[in-house]
Amino acid sequence: MHAADWPFLDAMWRWSAFAGDAALAQGAGREAIARLREARLARLLDWTGRHSAFYRERWGRHGGHERHLAALPAVRKAELMARFDDWVTDPAVTRAGVEAFVADASRVGRPYLGRYAVFSSSGTTGVPGLLVHDADALAVYDALGATRLGALAPAWNWRLPLSGMRFALVAATGGHFAGVAEWERLRALNPWFHANARVFPVGLPLTELCARLEDFRPTVVASYATVLRALAGEKEAGRLALAPQALWYGGEWLAPGARRHVERAFGCRVAGDYGASEFLNIACECGHGALHLNDDWVILEPVDERGRAVPPDEPSCTVLLTHLANRVQPLVRYELGDSVTLASRPCPCGSPFPVIRVDGRRDELLRVRGAGGREATILPMALTTAIEEATGEHRFQVVQAGSGELRARVEPEAHGRGAGARVKAALVAFLASQGLAGVRVRVEAGPVRANPASGKFRQVWREAPGGA
Repeated sequence: MHAADWPFLDAMWRWSAFAGDAALAQGAGREAIARLREARLARLLDWTGRHSAFYRERWGRHGGHERHLAALPAVRKAELMARFDDWVTDPAVTRAGVEAFVADASRVGRPYLGRYAVFSSSGTTGVPGLLVHDADALAVYDALGATRLGALAPAWNWRLPLSGMRFALVAATGGHFAGVAEWERLRALNPWFHANARVFPVGLPLTELCARLEDFRPTVVASYATVLRALAGEKEAGRLALAPQALWYGGEWLAPGARRHVERAFGCRVAGDYGASEFLNIACECGHGALHLNDDWVILEPVDERGRAVPPDEPSCTVLLTHLANRVQPLVRYELGDSVTLASRPCPCGSPFPVIRVDGRRDELLRVRGAGGREATILPMALTTAIEEATGEHRFQVVQAGSGELRARVEPEAHGRGAGARVKAALVAFLASQGLAGVRVRVEAGPVRANPASGKFRQVWREAPGGA
């Protein structure tokens, strides 16, 4: 992959402009940020009302001139995907074209139509998504990463060659998932980063993953919270010789106790952010461990089950996202699905950006025993990715019912089409690849259970002894 795949000079110019803007906003007060946000919102709504047939139809009389978000209807991924070609604002972008693009794994990190990035979401809310991001949106992500990710900012500052730094990303591969696609895009833009950054598949057996990381000797390791927890366990057990300068997590929730465990094991700071395939840097952690909402570029509306705004310090049922940078595939009051709490008090760090608490996906590490008594730690992201890639199914759950038993639940309507057999076969094959032959796997038909806090469908967890 070469930088020529992307319009390098244009990307560098946009990055410089948005990085300067992000730095200035960080030093501004709340009133200045609010004015900036409202101006961007007005431009977005005007553009969307004129260029997106889907939104124009949904908004009706409001058109693109409605300045009050609360007066506009919320939208969901399923309806947007069903109207994909009417949703996008560039006629050259079509669902058929995007699906053909993401069907080719060799194109991960390369531009679609020479100018757009495409991320495919795994469908933790039950519906897979195809998200197209334009040049301004990508530059905003790069700028926020370079100015607000603290210890991890150098990883996204693709203009700077940082002597001695080596970056490892442990993530789901084999598809156009946001983490790996964005990483490969940055590697394409910066030859130095290309030479000093590597992606490791999350589906590797833990012992093999540890061996590969030891061989690479990264100074920064980025992954999901559950992966860092598993690596910390290997480090404490003396089975992993790794001494990174910083760790980054995203995509999953990291409990305070788990954070302390990881930091104690590796002797370095753990930093994180809150993002999604729809917007990569929704919030960034400060030195105090608080998540600060980047509300100069994204609007989050915590709402209850009836779509009404919830007050600060109260967990929401879900949250609506409005993306102020992306024009090719606008997201206005888009239901993200997470439970978010907006804090009423400012952070001691002095940042002008509000603090949020996110109750997101909390899948658990599994410790499974196979034939002959062999035990291994299973990473939830590796397990779900293996099933999704092999079967195309997203509405399933895997529950550990005992040390040597897993139960897969598939929704009845999907189960009737033979999905249960496919999920079971994929799960058995994945366990075998982890050296865990002989694990008992049962498949049952039944509705998947939503996490009562986040509203997302929990896909992997351990069942409490003696109960469901």
